[in-house]
Amino acid sequence: MVFTKLVIFMAIGSALSMDVCDTPECIATAESFLGYMNPNADPCDDFTEFTCGAFYEKTVVDANTPSVNFVTIMSSRNQIIIHEISDAALGMVPKPAPGDKAAESNLKKLHDMYASCMNVGAIRAADQQPLTKQVQSVLSLIPDTPAIDKAALAKIIAQLIKLDVSIFYNIGVDQELYNPHYSSILGKQGGLTLPITSYNQSLTYAADFVPVIARQFQKVLGVTVPSATNDTTPETEPAVGQEWTTAAQDVIAFETLLADVTAKNTRPNLDPELPFFNNPITVEELSNATPSIDWPLLLSELLPVGVKYDRPLSVQSPEFLPALETLLSSTSVKTLRNYFAWRIISAYRERPYTAAFPGHERWEVCNEVVTKILPDIVGHYFVERILPESDQTIFRTMLQSIISAYGEGFPTLNWIDQITLDGALKKLHAMGLVVGQSTESPNGASPESIEEYYRGYDVNVSDYFGNWNKKSVWAVEKSFATVNEPYVQKRFPQVSSTVVNAMYMATTNHIYAFAGIMQSPMFHASNPEYINFAGLGGVAGHEIGHGFDSNGKKFDSTGNFTNWWTSETEKTFTEKAQCFNEQYANYTVKGPDGMDLHLDGPKTLAENIADNGGVKYAFRAWQSRLKADPTGKEYKNFKLPGLEKYTPEQLFFISYGKVWCRKETPEYSARLIKVDNHSLGKFRVLGSLQNSVEFAEAFNCAPRTRMNPEKKCSLW
Repeated sequence: MVFTKLVIFMAIGSALSMDVCDTPECIATAESFLGYMNPNADPCDDFTEFTCGAFYEKTVVDANTPSVNFVTIMSSRNQIIIHEISDAALGMVPKPAPGDKAAESNLKKLHDMYASCMNVGAIRAADQQPLTKQVQSVLSLIPDTPAIDKAALAKIIAQLIKLDVSIFYNIGVDQELYNPHYSSILGKQGGLTLPITSYNQSLTYAADFVPVIARQFQKVLGVTVPSATNDTTPETEPAVGQEWTTAAQDVIAFETLLADVTAKNTRPNLDPELPFFNNPITVEELSNATPSIDWPLLLSELLPVGVKYDRPLSVQSPEFLPALETLLSSTSVKTLRNYFAWRIISAYRERPYTAAFPGHERWEVCNEVVTKILPDIVGHYFVERILPESDQTIFRTMLQSIISAYGEGFPTLNWIDQITLDGALKKLHAMGLVVGQSTESPNGASPESIEEYYRGYDVNVSDYFGNWNKKSVWAVEKSFATVNEPYVQKRFPQVSSTVVNAMYMATTNHIYAFAGIMQSPMFHASNPEYINFAGLGGVAGHEIGHGFDSNGKKFDSTGNFTNWWTSETEKTFTEKAQCFNEQYANYTVKGPDGMDLHLDGPKTLAENIADNGGVKYAFRAWQSRLKADPTGKEYKNFKLPGLEKYTPEQLFFISYGKVWCRKETPEYSARLIKVDNHSLGKFRVLGSLQNSVEFAEAFNCAPRTRMNPEKKCSLW
């Protein structure tokens, strides 16, 4: 590297010799910081304006692009890479090594799947015919008789589960809650078109949906006008026949009753203290609760030949089952046939199986398709392209240093007793890590392991619709084949490695760092450490913090759902958590009508606890390495051109603020407040840094300024 010497004074008061890097990489990084900042703003008044002011000013958001942030920016870059990997027509696809049959097989499967999606001509020519045949095939399983045939009902439920179509009761295989190292068959409610509250609060809204269902019924099951583009609009479609309107009204009437039953028997997913999948029930008990369904036959239809399951199932809200039976026993076969037909059509409306997918380029749609259907193949070549093993090693050492910082901090807390402290430290040091991509089932780094994993799923370059269906059936069969095997902890849970995200899973006590997020501005091997620790390190610290938030603390070091807290310490935790509830509930943004919208403190509590702990211990971990290597011989902490006046501590917090720069429309902000468990990006920065003593010291913020309030919330 090319350096110029600069002597700076640390906020902690010690004089350290630092270098200014003026390589092209360093210049580009510095320009990205300066391009986001408003250096004229007072960092002690509004740190997000100081860090993101220029970003706010130049970023345009509207109905087409309601939110722009580091996730959307990085995701856009990742989409280009996925496109290059998947589209053979670009001439940039990976080349297998000579004789590497596994890689050849994997790449052919990927490129054939992508090509089948891009074959818009064939998809348009097929039009609705594949979906029509699918609906007719499923409905042929249930005879049109006066009374419900329990065997036929079991078979149609099994078939819809295999097609990944949600209905009134869904069966799948997942991790046991009380024995997290093993899998179990789970049962849960579902099968609603509109949110439960929409039905209960406004039957008019439900009735308004009738024309939508009727039009889709006619398009798929009736006589339609051929379309060369498959982009027909209500103006060019024929009038909807009365038979389809009647069928749609029948569906809505049934779903309204189902929603009412579901509303009375649904428990919050996010609070494990309220039974969700915690309820064991035998097949005999299932049969007694819902005799309209042949449960032994249903399970035999789902379990592969030779696989037996003689344990209880784990179900959501068992009291829902008798209510479901009452509904089924009073519902005509004709209504059930209409309902099942609509559930299939509704499911495929959400999948990009047609040629028309408004608002997206076709290659973007096909990127999404291959990432969903062949995530391990796409992920393998994505990681190979952007994430060398050396970068993964750097991140692992970063994470371990952050875990160590947590471990040093926990014993200094005066509110936690020794028993609970011992449990916290045991859990902390037992945390596992999966970096970049899954390491088992399959091992994402091994073409042979990937080929073996996808064996049995064949792709036909000329049958796009069939490829979707075959994948759904293959995935369900593969899942049920593993029902008696240990739960795989080192596979990314239902997510592609290309996503810009990281996660903590309480039931495995593992952190999953996806390759998609391990890039600038979050992380880069050539960055100074204060950038990497503030970016990806802050994210890693956040995920560690989830192990000890208001939900994660209910699981022990093995991922088991159990209480390892003393009652007194738990009481203190709850009292201290209330400080965060009040702090974040006081933050407001302008809604679409110009009125103030308050954040939901209790709803975002777990994420806020993780944010506060994450930045705190990422900073301490970085500081520990900086103090151990003040001249930068081992760890890179050089300065960046144009940013020389800021101390390394200040640059750490500037880096942290930068990765959460976010601009969105008022409508989008209002929606996020309702549906997202995270605080809005601006307040993820303000909230955690207003509570940070280290931040106030770094910027020498006077007491009782906005960024250095007298009252600070603190847990971990």
